[in-house]
Amino acid sequence: MGSALIRTVELEELIESTVSIPTIPVTLMEISRICASEDGSAREAGEAISKDPAIAAKLLRLANSSFYALRNPVSDINLACSILGLRVIKNLVLQATVLESFSSGPELRNFDPTELWDHSFKTAVAAQMLVENAKIDFGIEKEEAYTCGLVHDVGKMLLLQSQPEQFADALELSKLRNIPLAKAEGELFGFSHAHVGGLLAERWKLSYALQAAVMYHHSPAANPEEWVKGFLISAANSIAHEVRGGYKSWLGEQIEAESMTCLDLDPEVMADIRETVRSTSTGI
Repeated sequence: MGSALIRTVELEELIESTVSIPTIPVTLMEISRICASEDGSAREAGEAISKDPAIAAKLLRLANSSFYALRNPVSDINLACSILGLRVIKNLVLQATVLESFSSGPELRNFDPTELWDHSFKTAVAAQMLVENAKIDFGIEKEEAYTCGLVHDVGKMLLLQSQPEQFADALELSKLRNIPLAKAEGELFGFSHAHVGGLLAERWKLSYALQAAVMYHHSPAANPEEWVKGFLISAANSIAHEVRGGYKSWLGEQIEAESMTCLDLDPEVMADIRETVRSTSTGI
């Protein structure tokens, strides 16, 4: 990056002078309020979601995915809310909101957004399986780990939407010098998509765990609690890149094999994770 000594306030100011951070969407804000309230109920959540057809449609698609393994497909928002409960619904609304808000952007010749979302879903599955199997206490439950993986690269879409020409330059620099996109972004912008996504998570008042996981998946945090959450997504991100064999749109970052041994996973378990992630397809 331009300077490793940029303070948090200076970094935020630099990002905000370059990228437009959207305000928290109404539906997500309302669901967060309901989930935080002692009187919040699944019925109230269902009513709020039903007022937003686009989010409702994506939420139902996500709820019916293999991750939640519902016995029967659900086509009614209120029923989905009552079956899944508020904690899961909050994660689902966030996932649906991100997919609805950031699935499209200006067209760039060398960038395919479908590759980004394929990678995001693969990272989500990898993060969930690492939480379930690794001998590390990440301090995060599998549902939120999945959400962290799904939204970890949202900063790329924000850069694409706000600064398409400069983002295209970062993509080109990444390929020209064979360096990870996050490093190329750092050289051109002074920050990476991870910092942008982390700031979005902070401004949207998302969970501490999610903020840390997104912010630090390319640059380790000094705080151990934040470090381990960033490491989770960094490891999941590496697995997603490994099983895909890379993407045409950008060069991803993979952590060293020695770092992956920190997960203390049996070879058979890691092989199963890789195969499951490899077979994962986008839920959009």
